[in-house]
Amino acid sequence: MYKTLCVAVALLGIAVLTSGSVSSPNTSRTPVIVASAKFVNQSKALSTTIFTPTQDGVYRVSAYATITQNDPSSQSYWQYGLGWTDDAGPQAAVTIFYQYGKNSGQFLNDISVQNGGQVRTIAAKAGTAMTQNMMRIGPTDSSTYNLYYVVEQLQ
Repeated sequence: MYKTLCVAVALLGIAVLTSGSVSSPNTSRTPVIVASAKFVNQSKALSTTIFTPTQDGVYRVSAYATITQNDPSSQSYWQYGLGWTDDAGPQAAVTIFYQYGKNSGQFLNDISVQNGGQVRTIAAKAGTAMTQNMMRIGPTDSSTYNLYYVVEQLQ
């Protein structure tokens, strides 16, 4: 009888603890890659549409660039930026990262540190283009760069 009473009390306790809980469906989802590309051994400025959303949402843009051929006498630098439109209108991140044509290696972030690529999270409106640009600031030189990017839809 004691065992039966203990089991009954335990079951009653479990029933009380779980009676108010509602099981929610798993709403987590993996971000979806909606665009990606690479531009190898580029020596000219670049301005392209990287993606045009079909629905309003939150997107993550990951980009990485490196100088693949430096020009020791260069007096210029390469600068990478993004453009998009959110609820407030057209937006821009003008200098996400940059690197001098005389240097080799990865681009620097906005505080002049080499720490790999850069990631920006943006809210974008459907039907409006996300754009990117790589500009040479200063005189033409013989430096070249590689640029890689991935756009993921988060929401």
